[in-house]
This record gives sequence, C-alpha cells and structure tokens, in this order.
Amino acid sequence: MSAPISLRVRASRVKIRNAFTRLPFRFGVVTMTASPVGILEVEAEDDTGAVTKGYAADFLAYKWFDKRPDKTPADNVADLLAALRHARAIYEDTGADTPFALWRDTRQEIEERVLADDFNRLGASFAASMLERAVIDAAGRLTGQPFDAMVRTGLLGIDCASVFSELEAAAHLAALPDAPLKQVALRHTVGLVDPIVPEDVGPDAPDDGLPVSLHSYLVDDRLRYLKVKVSGNLAEDLDRLERIAGVMASVGRPIGVTLDGNEQYKSLDDFVTLMVQIQAREALADFYDAILFIEQPLDRQVAMSAPLDEGALATIGRPLLIDEADGWTEAYAQAIELGYQGVSHKNCKGVYRSLMNAALAAHHNARTESDRYFLSAEDLTNLPVVPLQADLAVVATLGIGHVERNGHHYFHGLDHLPKAEQEAALARHPDLYARLGEGVGLNIDDGMLSIGSLQVPGLGVVDPPDMDAAIDETAWTFDMLERRT
Repeated sequence: MSAPISLRVRASRVKIRNAFTRLPFRFGVVTMTASPVGILEVEAEDDTGAVTKGYAADFLAYKWFDKRPDKTPADNVADLLAALRHARAIYEDTGADTPFALWRDTRQEIEERVLADDFNRLGASFAASMLERAVIDAAGRLTGQPFDAMVRTGLLGIDCASVFSELEAAAHLAALPDAPLKQVALRHTVGLVDPIVPEDVGPDAPDDGLPVSLHSYLVDDRLRYLKVKVSGNLAEDLDRLERIAGVMASVGRPIGVTLDGNEQYKSLDDFVTLMVQIQAREALADFYDAILFIEQPLDRQVAMSAPLDEGALATIGRPLLIDEADGWTEAYAQAIELGYQGVSHKNCKGVYRSLMNAALAAHHNARTESDRYFLSAEDLTNLPVVPLQADLAVVATLGIGHVERNGHHYFHGLDHLPKAEQEAALARHPDLYARLGEGVGLNIDDGMLSIGSLQVPGLGVVDPPDMDAAIDETAWTFDMLERRT
C-alpha cells in the first residue's frame, strides 16, 4: 500500500459540446434527438507544489435526474450546470486532502446548496461525482497510476468505515476481482420507440451502414445481453415484449435480459400485474426465463417509502435494483433493508459510492451466506471519449461482466468530437475503437468490448479533451440543440 496523495483544487472550468443523434431515443417521458455533454477541467496541486489538470465529462441528461413535469428540459440542464457551479466553488474553497476525503467532506454542503436551489439529491450526486472524477483523474496523471492501481494501492485514501460503520476501512478491496477486466459484454438497450425488425425501420432512418433494428444488432454484433424498457402501458408492453421475444428466439443462441421500469409504476402491485401476464403467456416463457434482474420499476418517491411486499417479490420472481432512487450515498444500504437486492453503478452517481456499494453487497452476502446482493452497470447514452472510457475503467475494477451501452446506437460513432480527438482515441485504444467510414466508432466483437487499453494514468483517458473546441458554459444556450451547427 502507498500513502494517499493530498490534493487541492486551485481552479476549474466547464465547457459544453452538443451531440446530435442518428436515431431519436425515448426514455421515460422524453424523446431525445440531441443533448449537451458537459466537460469539467480542474487544476489540482499536490503537497510538493506539482500541478496538473484532471477531467470529467457526462451528458447533461434532461428528464432523468429530475422528471417533474413543471421542469422543462432547458430547466433541467440549467439546474445541472448550477449544481456543478456549487460543487466547483466548494472544492475550490476547501483545503488540501486525499481525493476520497475531498469528496466525503464536501458532499453534504454540495447537497444542501443544490437542494436550496429546488433541485434534488440525485442532481447533487451528479455534481459531486464530476468533481470526484476530475480529481481522481488528476491524481492518476500526477502519479502515473491508472484508476485500478490507485484503488488497490490506497493512493486515493478510500475509507469505507468513515461512511459506513458496518464496513472495514478497506472493505472495498475484498469485493473486487483479482485484476481489472479486459473485456465486458455489451448489453444493448431496446428503447420504447426502437425498431424491432427491419420492417419497422422508417424512411427517415439513417442510411449509414450501421444497424438500426434490434434484429440487425443481434445478427451483426452477436449481442449476448439486452436491456428492455417497459412503459407502464400493459397492453402495449406485452405486445412489444412478444415481438422482442420472437426476434430473440430467431437468432438461436441464449440472450440474457434485464427489464427497466424507468419509474413508470406508482405501486408494486401495478408492476406485479405486468410480471404475472408475462409469466402467463406461452410466447414469453423463454423471455421470462432469460430475465436476470429488474431495474427501478417504481417512481423514486415510492421506491424508498416502505418495505417491499414479500408476496409481490415472490410473484415477480426476479431481484429488483434501484437506479434513480439511488440519489445519495446511503441509499443502497437503506434499499437493502427495504427488500431490494441490487443497485446500478453509474459514474454520474459516484465512483466512491459504487466502490462502497460493492463492499456493502459483499458484506450482506457474507451475512446471509448468499450471493443475492449485487451491482449492475448501467448508462444508456454514455459517449466516448471521456465519459465512456472513465465509466468502463471503473466497471473493469468493479468486475461487472456486462454493461448497458447504447451511445453507439443512438449516436454515430465519435462524430460529436473534433477529428483530432477521434483519431487519438483510435490510436490510443485500438481494442475499444475501430474505423467507421471516414470516422471512428465503437468496436463490438462477438457482443464484447475490449477494454484492456484503459489501464492508463488517470481515469481511463490519456489525451485531454480539446477545451478550446467546446462552448463555454456562459455562452451555451439550450436552443443550440435545436439546430445542427
């Protein structure tokens, strides 16, 4: 083990890039055709006076962090940027400490300021996670250590016991695989308006040589896992699930499935109705058998309000996990007490949170002599380079074998990036990316992503994003998403 590094954040800035879809996608209450990507740069100094910069980036995803109908998409993005400004100011006013302690000791103040702005705890977690990731990246760039090594050597100063009294300080280490994964399976999301078979593809679909329908993806990319979203409309969902099941059966190989309720149910009984109907239909028998777990069927306000009914859970017959309800550090620990078994990892909710959640899952598995508690890896629209690679670097350390990834489906490769960044990504990571026409795209081989090249100093990324090629947050406006520039 090495001594933890001590850092202070001297300055920070945020830039924005606009990413436009090749296909519209719907999640929850919104259909998206474009989204801003926020890029955070921090300038960090260690106790020897050495200075470097660290980076984090993510979708400023409207109608996911905050789904209240009175909030417009533009309001949602403004709230995320305001939350980031609070987090940046707090970090810059905080003295030097370990990367973990900087996150732990600022998270409450960040949350208080964000809640005072009529935003929510999930949005506060996003802001804290962006600073957390950029500082981790800076620590790796200063020391030459990849994320996995920083976790295992103690460089980040992670102390689980200082947050969860039931855990040992280094409890996260026992929950990790012996080495970071070099490959993960891609779990393809079937969105609510996605074409199922080629005949569903409309005349406005892109003619870019890439798959569009689910059937084409299953054949071309030989996918091993699917994530299927349901809408809460029983008749429509059952008809769509039968069509998906038919396509799955046609490829002649096993395919694991996860269901995503996306907070579309106000009560567990409503979701039970869907699951009973799935189990009752002969056409869905194999589909039900393929279901691994079910993600966030209940609205987040309902999900954590009371223990889950054991009879309903038995009828559902598959473990439930929280995603949107995982809005604060202690949420998974509380969800376990309510009857949930899983929690999603997403970098946008927090890297240290996922490491501690892995430790919590291992703790409860040991307590119950089972393997029922687990982490999944989810993030629908995670795009290259910084968001995708940083998240996959964390997934590799956590040892999660399949990961939701659909940015390559809804967006065309790395087209949202400057040409130089695309070419640098391909040169640095020829396992993860491949030539895509005149550009660069994700390399999916037999349903797998190769991620061994992400073990680089920092959080999965070597070349910094070109901040000068992005839009300053003060100059960006939401209506830029309504026109391709």
